Amino acid sequence: MPLFPSFRRAFIALGSNLGDKIANCIKAARKISETEGVVCVTLSHPYETAPFQMVSDNVFINAVLEARTNLSPWDLLERLLEIEAGMGRDRTRGPDRTIDLDILFMEGIIIDGKKNGYDLVLPHPRMGQRAFVLMPWAELAPDLVVEPFGKTVMQMLQDLPSSFPVLRRLSWEAERILA
Repeated sequence: MPLFPSFRRAFIALGSNLGDKIANCIKAARKISETEGVVCVTLSHPYETAPFQMVSDNVFINAVLEARTNLSPWDLLERLLEIEAGMGRDRTRGPDRTIDLDILFMEGIIIDGKKNGYDLVLPHPRMGQRAFVLMPWAELAPDLVVEPFGKTVMQMLQDLPSSFPVLRRLSWEAERILA
């Protein structure tokens, strides 16, 4: 894997609405932390939320992980897709998922392209519409300015419509976090 000359700040969204959702998110965070070229810094609280822009009877657990990485965006995406597949995610079997991992932002990277059959847009194009992403992300980096939007994570959160569904913040069991 080609490496960047230095580590960049990256934020990754985690979501699960099947099985033990908390355990799925923790397992995915651990697998990300075991990836060569990735150092996990912190993990937000988990948030419980209703499905958004999809039909499902299953509620979600969502969180955001902050990492430092010297992987390219494409290599990081490939690793996240490997983790999803290894945890049973089948993108052809409907909207429910054991785990969903999305790169939200990589410091200094703006990209919109396709490589090796993968589409990648950074920063994530729909993150500014998703409270389940912005609420946990604002815990970690409220003052981070997200280019090319020119807004901080907190400003994007505050710009959401007031009718947006309220999310319930939960707590991780301390012994289950990145250990």
